[in-house]
Amino acid sequence: MFRGLYTATSGMMANNRNQQILTNNLSNANTPGFKEDKAVLRAFPDQLIVAIENGKKGTIVPQNIGSLTTGVYTQEGIPSFLQGPLRETGNSTDMALLDELLPLNTDTQQKGSMVFAVTAENGEMRYTKNGSFAVNTEGFLTTSDGFPVLGENQQPIQVGSADFTVQDNGQLILADGTQGDRLWIGHTDNPQQFVKEGQNLLRWTGDAEAAPQFIDNVARLAGTNSFLKQGFIEQSNVDLTKTMTDMMTTYRGFESNQKVIQAYDRSMEKAVNEIGRI
Repeated sequence: MFRGLYTATSGMMANNRNQQILTNNLSNANTPGFKEDKAVLRAFPDQLIVAIENGKKGTIVPQNIGSLTTGVYTQEGIPSFLQGPLRETGNSTDMALLDELLPLNTDTQQKGSMVFAVTAENGEMRYTKNGSFAVNTEGFLTTSDGFPVLGENQQPIQVGSADFTVQDNGQLILADGTQGDRLWIGHTDNPQQFVKEGQNLLRWTGDAEAAPQFIDNVARLAGTNSFLKQGFIEQSNVDLTKTMTDMMTTYRGFESNQKVIQAYDRSMEKAVNEIGRI
């Protein structure tokens, strides 16, 4: 069996998986708060090729020829947490988190990311970047999928109606002028530890010590007040032009590996039908 057949096949599988990730990004280009995934490609372990030669007095002398790459695979899709553009809606229930106002962490050279907290279907706490909220029939603030939005005490927020305002620090002012709950807005320096669970929810998979902390508990953000904008939503950070270009490039890569396999198939056909007959 030709070794290159495996290499070309792995290339087709990697390009196919990359195309799936790009297609998912494209289909969510209009989803508020969606973060595009970037495919991570890794090579299979290289094999060292060694030639065995006879030395003096019958000794065996190995000689390194070089390494042979055995293929590539798409390891995972890592979300990019660059902030997407803001779009004004005028709706009081729409809110956008302004990651661009965060100070730069000199250790990681990143600004990190802020998230809202919600209660998922299983009752556990989850996070989201989608600030397109609504008020349900019971007067609770929810996501567009009906998940309760959590306040400072990590309990669902009851606002009564959509006639409320939100201050820059997440404090809610209700229709009658009274002070309501404060939105639970967390911050983490390492958003790459989030895993997407669908319905725009994020699950934390990193160390508990590095999990998103309520904004008041982050010392270096103590002087940052204007990190939320009411009446705006953060759009997807998917670049449509770049995504379409990447999809074409991935398709060409898949097609090239396909032609390599076809060439090997013709070679094997000749080996069986012509050389074998001799």
